[in-house]
Amino acid sequence: MQITKREFLKRLGLGGAALAGGGLSADKYVPAKGQQLPPGAIGDPAHPAWGRNIFPLEHTMTDGPSCSLVGGKVLQPAREIPIFHETDVVVVGGGAAGFAAAIAAARAGSKVALVERYGSLGGLFTNGMVLIMLSTSYREAPGQFRLVTKGLVTEFANRARALGSWACTRPLSEHKHGHWQPTVDPECAKYLMDRMVEEEKIDMFFHCWGVDTIQDGDKVLGVVFESKQGRQAILAKQVVDCTGDADVLFQAGGEYRQITHCIGHVVRLGNMDRITAKAPPRDADGKVKRGKWPLKSNEANPATWWGNTGPGPKGNGLNIRDLTAAEIGFRKEWWEHVSSMRQEPGWEQVFIANTCSMIGPRASRLVDTECVISRKTLKGKWDPPDTVGWFGADGPHQAFPVPYRQLVPKKVENLLCAGRCLGTGDTIDIFRLICPCFVTGQAAGTAAALAAQAGVTPRALPYSTLRRALEKGGVYLG
Repeated sequence: MQITKREFLKRLGLGGAALAGGGLSADKYVPAKGQQLPPGAIGDPAHPAWGRNIFPLEHTMTDGPSCSLVGGKVLQPAREIPIFHETDVVVVGGGAAGFAAAIAAARAGSKVALVERYGSLGGLFTNGMVLIMLSTSYREAPGQFRLVTKGLVTEFANRARALGSWACTRPLSEHKHGHWQPTVDPECAKYLMDRMVEEEKIDMFFHCWGVDTIQDGDKVLGVVFESKQGRQAILAKQVVDCTGDADVLFQAGGEYRQITHCIGHVVRLGNMDRITAKAPPRDADGKVKRGKWPLKSNEANPATWWGNTGPGPKGNGLNIRDLTAAEIGFRKEWWEHVSSMRQEPGWEQVFIANTCSMIGPRASRLVDTECVISRKTLKGKWDPPDTVGWFGADGPHQAFPVPYRQLVPKKVENLLCAGRCLGTGDTIDIFRLICPCFVTGQAAGTAAALAAQAGVTPRALPYSTLRRALEKGGVYLG
């Protein structure tokens, strides 16, 4: 069916105005009724759906004096740093420990700010895709376990499970048989953490990297963070360092030990539910071909498998050359391995769903606290008078309680530490696990809130006060 030019333009929404002067001008666009740009918009009128969102902004930042090169040395001049926010407790680092610390501090009645360098919570749990929740229970007898890692960690796992079996493989609940080791989908964990932070009305600031502290002698008064808005300050009565690398403790002049460890990197494979192979392929000599050849999912989502090729290379978790080499090497290894997998019968549809967006140094700085737990500490009867939680059995090691003094750094005041910056070389592989990070985070956040309210340093906080609050929070204290 033929139509006139006027009808054609009308159907396009251009209307008769486009015919002014006898025809449609190639360089003049007249938007359809209701599709004009709003006043002040400076976007493309040919694409009003996008253009209506584009407006000019006044500058909100000023650039201070730049560094100078003097005698072969780069010097940074003094300049004022604007105060961005004030709060009772600021938690730096939004991994498992930082998330738990922020929630606990808010529930203890304090105003809380949470600063995270990425755009989502969870740290190595989510962005690093360390999805399994280990070290949760006490081994009472062969094959019999009692849940001892309780509090926010159990609440979180059970709320994740309530979102669906595809989101979390099993709940953390009481029973006598089996070991609790649920895996949680990383996107589920991010979503749930966001919701819980919103529920507690925590001031959440993503894309902020803590770079310095504000101090009066050994007393920490707040932190400085770097972002696209430049350097800004958050003033706080108490600070909780959950950076994993003890960055705040380091910036405050605290004491620590630095170690090497393996640098982990995790991959997820997709289409695991489409694998038809029954066994890993073998070479001409009958040996299983090199690499991982998973036959099914090992997480909540039946279509995916997560893992790595081992502990990863040993390195300095604070050295950007080591971290860069580990990132590049891991991605190269898995791309080439999966490319070869797809050539094998039964694995044709396997693909890399994603590699972790956050590399995983297992340890770097270990804080010198009032009580540092080593394997020597745990020999014999270990029953500290200031227990703030329990770590469950893992591998060859039995469950053990953690004292409050393990969170309190020497020398520095108004600062508590939680997460994988605690312990020693022979206990770090328990402290760094996800569930232990929840435990130390909850204890540190609770203590920071109570100290802020009482106007005392965490070192001076009575344990009896802290114990009552932790019991109220469902923490197992033995």
